[in-house]
Amino acid sequence: MALTDGESKKKGFFMVFAIFFIIAILSFLMGGIGGIFSILKWFIYASLIIGFLGLVFYVVYYLFFKPHRIDITYENKKDYIQSAKDNGADMINDIYLTGDKNHSAKKFMTVTGYLRILSFDNKEFDLFVGKRSTANPFEEDKVIMLEPKQHSDLIGDVYIYGISLIQKYGYYFLNSSMMDYNAIDKQVAQDTFRTVMYYNLGDMKGLIDRATGLDPDYAKERQREKLLKIPVLSGQEGNR
Repeated sequence: MALTDGESKKKGFFMVFAIFFIIAILSFLMGGIGGIFSILKWFIYASLIIGFLGLVFYVVYYLFFKPHRIDITYENKKDYIQSAKDNGADMINDIYLTGDKNHSAKKFMTVTGYLRILSFDNKEFDLFVGKRSTANPFEEDKVIMLEPKQHSDLIGDVYIYGISLIQKYGYYFLNSSMMDYNAIDKQVAQDTFRTVMYYNLGDMKGLIDRATGLDPDYAKERQREKLLKIPVLSGQEGNR
């Protein structure tokens, strides 16, 4: 009868415990209490060595051999962040939410980068990058995407006309725009589609280069195979 995963784990644990118990009894019979301490010491050293080697192998596998899934949305967000920081935000300080009659204004973050972008239907968006505390190196950059009419002038402190910001697809949008399919979902989907298209074009170029012999690495490999191939003299083909 086949064992389930839980039963297999229990059986394996019992076998390991039984082996350890037998070794401990034999050590006690052969060397007394000192024998038991010696075998425990050996097990501790062996576990540390195996654990260290396992960690090293896992790190090497994770960094160099494990295939990683590409998050296109996150890659696009990183490009926006880098572009906004490169452009800077010299005239902008902090971003505040104005709230309403029941909610007072509150600071959301300090701006470190600004960018104006166009959506798929030529709709303009202002993209702000920043942190709550610019002195904290461990805090991730926040990205706010707003229509120009949703905030005050881009001088000094910028006030957002709303109560709260909600994160969606890695970006913060005004709570009143969360159901705006054209402004949010289509914009993110269009960016993702365009990036995937160019990734595929890049892969197709590599395949075409290899097929036509234009890829330098592939051409060198083919040339090396030709040089390593043993030449066959004329008249000997039929004897092989």
